[in-house]
Amino acid sequence: MNQSSEAAPPSSHASVTDGVTEPGAFEVPDRRRRRKVWRKILGVLLVLVLLSVAAVAAYVWYLGRLWTDNSNQLSDEEIFSGEAPVAEKGDALNVLLLGSDARSTDVDYSEDARGNRADTIMIMHINGDRSGVQVMTIPRDTWVDIEGHGKAKINAAMSYGGLSLATDTVSDFIGAPIHHVAIIDFDGFQALTDSVGGVDVESEQAFESDGHSFSQGANHLGGDEALAFVRARKNFADGDLQRGRNQQAFLRGLADKIVTADTLGNPGKVAGIVRDFSPYMTVDDRLTSSKIAGLAYEIRDVRPGDVQFFSSPIGSAGRSADGQSILTVDEEGLEEVRDAFSEDTVDDYAETAGDVHL
Repeated sequence: MNQSSEAAPPSSHASVTDGVTEPGAFEVPDRRRRRKVWRKILGVLLVLVLLSVAAVAAYVWYLGRLWTDNSNQLSDEEIFSGEAPVAEKGDALNVLLLGSDARSTDVDYSEDARGNRADTIMIMHINGDRSGVQVMTIPRDTWVDIEGHGKAKINAAMSYGGLSLATDTVSDFIGAPIHHVAIIDFDGFQALTDSVGGVDVESEQAFESDGHSFSQGANHLGGDEALAFVRARKNFADGDLQRGRNQQAFLRGLADKIVTADTLGNPGKVAGIVRDFSPYMTVDDRLTSSKIAGLAYEIRDVRPGDVQFFSSPIGSAGRSADGQSILTVDEEGLEEVRDAFSEDTVDDYAETAGDVHL
């Protein structure tokens, strides 16, 4: 019998001869097995990503509920005499910050309110390009024009016509719109300080207040000390001006404490701050938790050194015709302030403004 002299071509797959497995026997099954393993790994990773997104969403929702449930919300009609100003994308933002000894739950901020005065008045200006934040203090005894009431202390505007007249008066003073309003009870300083574990402040002078002693220079404040520090006024020769500088020192120390990875990167701390602080806040109802979160993201690159503090220009201390202790306005300096707010150059103005002393 003739047999072919040609050998069979080698197979691309492994074969088994006499019980011996030749190379490549399980290449196809192995590839299939590896694909199944990678599908499982990718599936697990997808589940983890979805769980992370869900956790972040739940956390944001939780903070939003804390803010909405605990803070006091006011309508635009209660805050603005006309249509509420809206800042477009790229515009500067002005937030009126008011401090009061009265509990927010005990105060009626409607235009029919009488007897309520703002003990602390500040304007927070956020640059249009979100590169920095400036905070200007307006001393409460500043003698200004209040629509319908003539000349008076700026903090009397709320007493005359509620929060809407106070907002209009401050807006007229700076020559720029107020976009949002936030009012804090002084007790909120105590809660906020305790939430962040204390605040380091630099005091311009040594003094005592409410049983607490403060040294010139560095002081570490707990909640009780912080409340005494920001409220003290009669201890100083220039009274409310020094209180304003102390409040700015506290806010500067607070910014140093909060704008750190240790605080912002700790969800428990952030939730604690919102939980403890929001009951002392009264805000316009457009200043929602999502709005605040959006602003926080926009200024994410701002560091404590990018936050500037200064005071509105004061001419001199004096007496009104009816004997009130007042602070007159440096009109030339005020025009510079108005130009800075209207042209979004408040950061440049703050560089040379300095503190006001009498």
